[in-house]
Amino acid sequence: MTRWNQFVPEFIEYDFDNDELHAHRLSIDEAVQCFYNKFVIQRNKSYQDRFKLIGITDAGRNLCIIFQLKKKLTVRIITGWEV
Repeated sequence: MTRWNQFVPEFIEYDFDNDELHAHRLSIDEAVQCFYNKFVIQRNKSYQDRFKLIGITDAGRNLCIIFQLKKKLTVRIITGWEV
């Protein structure tokens, strides 16, 4: 079981060919920042291996990031938007 209050991703993956973040006016850097600042994580109801992170960027933007947790603390960012 993942201890979210101590979670720090070791690797971050993103599919730049299918850039969902850009469609929502976010950068990959902003999405990554949310994993290193204060955040809350909820399990995704539709997919067992996906989660919703509500976090804040270094500039103070509140974002919702949908990600997949893979082996060895690897995070695959799927999409995100401002909340």
